Amino acid sequence: MTKRLPWTRTAAALLAVAALAACSRDEPLAPPAEARAEVSAAVAPGTIVLAGGGAEGDVGDTTSWSYKLYRKVVENGDVDADGVVRVAVLTASSSTSFITDYFEWIGTTVGRNVDATIYLVATRADANSSALVGPVASADAVFIKGGDQGVYYDQWNGTLLETNVRAVADRGGALSGTSAGAMSLPQYCFCGGSDLISEDIMENSHTSYLNDTSDGGSAIHTDFLGYLSRITVDTHFTERGRFGRLLGIMAKAGEDNADPAILGIGIERQTGLSIRGSTAEVIGIGEVSFVQQTAATTRIRTAGKPLVYTDLKVDRLTHGWTYDLSTKAPVTRPSGVVAVSYAGDGAANSGALTITGRTEKDNVKFEKVATYNPKDYSLANTTASVFVRTGVGFTDAGYSTNRGYKQETLFRALYDVPSYTGYLLFYGGTASRASGSPDVLSFAGDGTIVIDGKTVTYKGLSPYKSYQATSSGTLRAAALTNLTVHVLSESTTTGKRWNSRTHAIVP
Repeated sequence: MTKRLPWTRTAAALLAVAALAACSRDEPLAPPAEARAEVSAAVAPGTIVLAGGGAEGDVGDTTSWSYKLYRKVVENGDVDADGVVRVAVLTASSSTSFITDYFEWIGTTVGRNVDATIYLVATRADANSSALVGPVASADAVFIKGGDQGVYYDQWNGTLLETNVRAVADRGGALSGTSAGAMSLPQYCFCGGSDLISEDIMENSHTSYLNDTSDGGSAIHTDFLGYLSRITVDTHFTERGRFGRLLGIMAKAGEDNADPAILGIGIERQTGLSIRGSTAEVIGIGEVSFVQQTAATTRIRTAGKPLVYTDLKVDRLTHGWTYDLSTKAPVTRPSGVVAVSYAGDGAANSGALTITGRTEKDNVKFEKVATYNPKDYSLANTTASVFVRTGVGFTDAGYSTNRGYKQETLFRALYDVPSYTGYLLFYGGTASRASGSPDVLSFAGDGTIVIDGKTVTYKGLSPYKSYQATSSGTLRAAALTNLTVHVLSESTTTGKRWNSRTHAIVP
């Protein structure tokens, strides 16, 4: 079942890949596999800046999200002490001057002389041209624009350009990027050119969208830049409803590489991270989600079946929080954040019930009903006579054009009722219970993301209006620490059901 046509790279990019295919995998430019494995675990000594995408602020606006984030690139400094902070802006498609002008303007606000140059590197021949990319090696900072990280991988991996980017990092220069550029930097790079959406993972954990469109292998590469060890990054995270997508990437990367310690980082648009050493600071309008496995995690990936993935820990942070990438825990929190403790199990449920993912109005079968349209965020009690107590959720959470609104609104609702469980049901999934065991939900069809608030320790709200706000702007991204998340389906075969009263997986 598919409700949208497959997407691949643009025709021009495909032609370029095809034209260079004979040399792209045969050139003696890439180091041997052993060396690439060492490189993939590298840690850059300078600042790393990751942006989730979205339009930057205007030149002259020092209040914008991008000014606050991108100035960290400039503030990393003049590493070769020649009096100029040289920023190399890399792209494979667009050479407009806005971003170079932007960095140069930022320099004037922080007392730095900035010279930013854009490098249009559209082919492997370009990426191996010393005349074109040679100057990148002497830059103080690299910024990779948005676009298609699959194209970046195919055209830049194992080339002189990649070598020169490493030279910048080795000297303590800043590495940065937005959208596809940010996704290109970590060790586990989802850069196979596939248009993977969360629904694909919830239908089939082995979906072909997890494969590289160029060679059919895995779309998760570990032989590219790799400056964030054991990390994978996804961008436009809430806007495009990519929670399920990130979980699918983590599950495949962990299984393929026998690595249980992968940290998934989902970065919303107009939001980012400034990383120095192991400390990551959240800057911007939306949120950054940090997702990790725990000792209790189980992962079931069966071809043709939905992903089943349990007991994941999620810290969802907003502007002003810091996070330690080595300990995988929040470090500092902004003002206004409050401690949370579990309110205790609620009343028993009663009555048989089926919630169908394809039925939009089935969200009224949860005790709380969250809304985002046509008016802004609100949360009210359901009017249904039979419902899931201490629950709030959305159906059609993957295909819907409103999937980003649903993801943002659900976490906002959990801010209001942090002891509840949130549910994201996908189009082909169901959650049901029998009258004889009304506290226990079984899942079938597409996977359901179950977001358990029982373990939440702190909550807060972004100081900025959410990108998803629809009218008066009352919707703001919610910060919630120590959430527990499960992807559940195939209950009859996996034996994994959800007790919605006690917040526990039960057989």
